[in-house]
Amino acid sequence: MRTGTETVTATPHSDVDDAMSATLLRESVLAARRAARNAAEVLGPEGYTLDEWLVLDVLGAGDGLTMSQLREAVLADKATLGRRVDDLLTKALVYREVDGFDRRVIRVYLSSRGRDVLSRLTARLAQG
Repeated sequence: MRTGTETVTATPHSDVDDAMSATLLRESVLAARRAARNAAEVLGPEGYTLDEWLVLDVLGAGDGLTMSQLREAVLADKATLGRRVDDLLTKALVYREVDGFDRRVIRVYLSSRGRDVLSRLTARLAQG
C-alpha cells in the first residue's frame, strides 16, 4: 500500500524506442534468414544441410559433447538433433561413445573424416 507521499518513478519509454527495437529485430531476423538461405545454397550441392554443418561446427569447437549440450548449442529440438546426428553417423562424420564416468551419458565426437568435411564446408561457406 502506498502513502500519499510516495512517488513512483518510471523508466522513460517512447514510441520511438519501440519502433527502433522493432526495426532492429526485423532487420536481424531478415539478415539471419538471408544468411541461412545462402548457406543452404552452398551446402546443398555438397550433400549437407545447415543443421548438419552447425552440429559439425559446434563439435569442431568442443568435441565430446552430450546431446543436451549439442541441443543447447545449435538451438534444435531433441528429435531434430537426433535425426541430424544419426545422418552424420551414417556419413561417418561423427561417432558416439559412452561417457567414462557416467555410463548413462553418450558423448558425440567428430571423426577425422568429419573434421575434413567441416574444414571443406566452412571454406566453401566463407567463399560464397
